[in-house]
Amino acid sequence: MEKTYGVRLGEQERGKVQVLRQGLYYRFICRCRLSGEVMCRLMVSCGEHQENLGVLIPMEDGFGLDTKLPVKRLGEGEMEFSLHPKHEAGEGKFIPIYPEEPFSYLEKLKDAYLVCKGSEVGILVQET
Repeated sequence: MEKTYGVRLGEQERGKVQVLRQGLYYRFICRCRLSGEVMCRLMVSCGEHQENLGVLIPMEDGFGLDTKLPVKRLGEGEMEFSLHPKHEAGEGKFIPIYPEEPFSYLEKLKDAYLVCKGSEVGILVQET
């Protein structure tokens, strides 16, 4: 089985994903036209199930991703593909980092992301 799907970022189609069934796995070959200003992750939806296929990296004349996923993790049916910014604003709490001050959030670093807000550097942590 081989099928090609469109990939959407918001309302715009930004590329294509070729899906190949290889035994017990789906192989995904994605190529997209992106500015590169924001890293994006590729998501696939099949029915009620959704999987994160990974972050697109620079390839050829744009960005892309080649990966495999077991069929049983996604199931069979019609797939839809979308791109999402890797770290969307508002995903967590921004904590600024100041080199001259002690940092009291060390225990949160394993689940945090380094971000810049204007000229300020900090981490973004998930709020629970």
